[in-house]
Amino acid sequence: MAMAGRVRRSRYEHAEGLSLQQAQRDLRDLTTAGVLEPVGRTRARYYTAGPRFPQPALDIARTPMVLRNPYPD
Repeated sequence: MAMAGRVRRSRYEHAEGLSLQQAQRDLRDLTTAGVLEPVGRTRARYYTAGPRFPQPALDIARTPMVLRNPYPD
C-alpha cells in the first residue's frame, strides 16, 4: 500500500500469505477502524489510506527515493 498508495484484497492476500477469509476480515476491520477507505465496488474495489492511517507512515512512503549508482565512472 505504501508504495502504490492503494491495495486490492487479492494483492494483500497473496503478499501476506493469507486465506481469502483472513484478508477480507483484516480489510473489513481496518476499514471499520478508519485506517483504510474502500474505493469502488466488488471486483473493482481497492483501499486507500483512511483518516486514521498513521501520518508518519504516509510521509515516509511519499518521500522520493534517490538511487545512487554503485559503480560510478
